[in-house]
Amino acid sequence: MTIAEIERALAKLPRKLLCSFETPVERLYRLEEELNAGPVYIKRDDLNGLGPGGNKVRPLEYLLGEAMERRCDTIIASGMENSNLCSIAAAACCRLGLRCVLVHNNPEPQARRGNMVLNQLAHVEEHYIGSVSETERSAYVDRLAEELRAQGASPWVIENGATTPRGAVGYIHLPLELYRHMEERPITDLFVPGGNGGLAAGVVFGTALLGAPFHVHVITVENPAEELEGILNGLFQGMTELTGLQPKIPVQRAMTVHGDYRGGGWGISTAQSDGMVEHLAQTEGIFLERVYTGKTVWGMCDLLKSGAVKSEGACVVHSGGFASLFYQYS
Repeated sequence: MTIAEIERALAKLPRKLLCSFETPVERLYRLEEELNAGPVYIKRDDLNGLGPGGNKVRPLEYLLGEAMERRCDTIIASGMENSNLCSIAAAACCRLGLRCVLVHNNPEPQARRGNMVLNQLAHVEEHYIGSVSETERSAYVDRLAEELRAQGASPWVIENGATTPRGAVGYIHLPLELYRHMEERPITDLFVPGGNGGLAAGVVFGTALLGAPFHVHVITVENPAEELEGILNGLFQGMTELTGLQPKIPVQRAMTVHGDYRGGGWGISTAQSDGMVEHLAQTEGIFLERVYTGKTVWGMCDLLKSGAVKSEGACVVHSGGFASLFYQYS
């Protein structure tokens, strides 16, 4: 399937453009020399031009596009106090002229750090509901949406951390961007983080639509590999139904899920991911964060250095989270 055919199908879905350029790709010369592998690139999706940048910008283009198509005027996002999704949703709403309400399952902090500072600068409405479970937080969001409707607003709830088939569609564009430049930047192996699955699903699905010109290595940072594979398969099915696009090869052939780098799971760094945050800053001047991108880059480095992945051109996706550093190290 050609890039033009894929883009024609995606153009049928409502979308509000939040990043009007291809995110940059940089070569990591010092890291590749150290790994005795090369070339090694990094796809800077942390530099996508909205708020703190990162992996929620692409999904929000389609989610907020649908919300505005339905004439919604209020967006509700939820997450922990330092949620990247919440900060990027706040920035997106500011750009699009939408009301934004954030719901955090934490007590209200005495001092703001990291993404909390960005939310304050964006002057969005925030609800701190105490240390409750995600299920209780979701119930609060549902009640809040009903209250807003009763007040005459038209709310749209960003569900599951923006990880839905519609949100995952946003990341189909990333492999298209890489494929356009394969002649000057040959890539055989692409490394992406696997959290709750949206980013990885979109990248793998888009790669499969292209006929798998490179292999996608999903480094799980949250769930065991088998559990993440089940999540991804559900998202693949949803994207097929939503877009009408069907890869000619089995999607599973385009990916390998690696479960050895997740440590204790979501939000828990490892000694190796902590070390990688410092190492990439000191060797390449690029800042990761401890529990998502740190694990992903460490996974790539370990697989390349050990020879488990013999690559003729590796690229890792930097999915953002820079503002989290000011929370994680405070």
